[in-house]
Amino acid sequence: MNRLSWYTPCESTEELLCQAGHVGIYDGDLKQTQFEQGTASLTMQRIIWADSSDPDRRLVLHHSLVISMEKHHKSMFSKGGKIVVKLEKPRAGNVGPVNASQYETLRLVFRHGGEDDFFKKYDDAVRRKTWQRSSSGSSSSGSRASSNLRSVGIFGIERRIAENHQKTHETITQAFDDMSKLMETAREMVSLSKSISEKVRARKGEISEDETIAFKSYLLSLGVSDPVTKSTFVGSDSEYFQKLAKEITNVLYEHIKENGGMCALPEVYCRINRARGMELLSPEDVMHACEALSRINSPLELHRFASGVLVVQLKSASMDSTVAQTLEVVAKLERASANQLAESLGVTVILARERLLAAEEAGLICRDDSIEGLLFYPNRFMQ
Repeated sequence: MNRLSWYTPCESTEELLCQAGHVGIYDGDLKQTQFEQGTASLTMQRIIWADSSDPDRRLVLHHSLVISMEKHHKSMFSKGGKIVVKLEKPRAGNVGPVNASQYETLRLVFRHGGEDDFFKKYDDAVRRKTWQRSSSGSSSSGSRASSNLRSVGIFGIERRIAENHQKTHETITQAFDDMSKLMETAREMVSLSKSISEKVRARKGEISEDETIAFKSYLLSLGVSDPVTKSTFVGSDSEYFQKLAKEITNVLYEHIKENGGMCALPEVYCRINRARGMELLSPEDVMHACEALSRINSPLELHRFASGVLVVQLKSASMDSTVAQTLEVVAKLERASANQLAESLGVTVILARERLLAAEEAGLICRDDSIEGLLFYPNRFMQ
């Protein structure tokens, strides 16, 4: 890091070769740095790094200090693709952010990509020793030199950075404008659906049941239904939760029936809120509504596994039938992990694991915890 110096304008014209954003500079193998994110500009003489949060805070790495470099692609454990640069000893009188360093390498980490093109041009510039070339524009007239500086020099780099910031600002502004328009349209649609639903209820005798069902299906296809709201049941939480339990039954019964007979409570929360549109429910209301399923003669019920995991399941799917089905799948596969069972039954991995643990507790299967992971086998001793 002591090879870096603070930015000073170059005497000759600098030609911009390449530029990349969201680049961090790290000293050797260190995981932390003061220079986490910035814009790296590659010129014929040096790399100029400008801090994203403070563009006036700029660092320079001269090409003449580079001994070699190598490129590493992004892996599962790295922050992004990187270029590792091996450097010569710092020059006397160098003024930079660090006075001394035990490392001979610097890492340029590209979090949003772009390291391939940057490495190719960086390596080519170092090999050709482009920093030794004199600028062709230095012998021209003052006006021409000034023009070159504005177009391809440091001023050009600064202008490009400013333009990028301006484009980002315009994009964010446009995104929020679009979001505001979407919210306004959504509010209008919800208001319209409520208004029409009230008219349907008011004219219940004049509109057939089939027409009412068809109309509600049209509203659901638009993503706006007539959800139960707490304001309708002032002072009567019990009735509110029972109505909400009926709504959960109507929305989730077919899904649960077709996907293994049970659904984890967090998934219930997400699905019911997605179906309700803008009338969102709190986790506590969903929990109380699921507890009320037993009081409305619903085909669904709330079940708690021994580990504490809560699910909404079919009443017809008793624990005996659940563990029997689990044993059947494990026996068919000869052995099964939670992932394999989840794939076979079409349930989440968490629910698959709870099924396996319940079957193990019933003595129908046994486990083998090894370097291959946790696997379950049919219990031959019980057969």
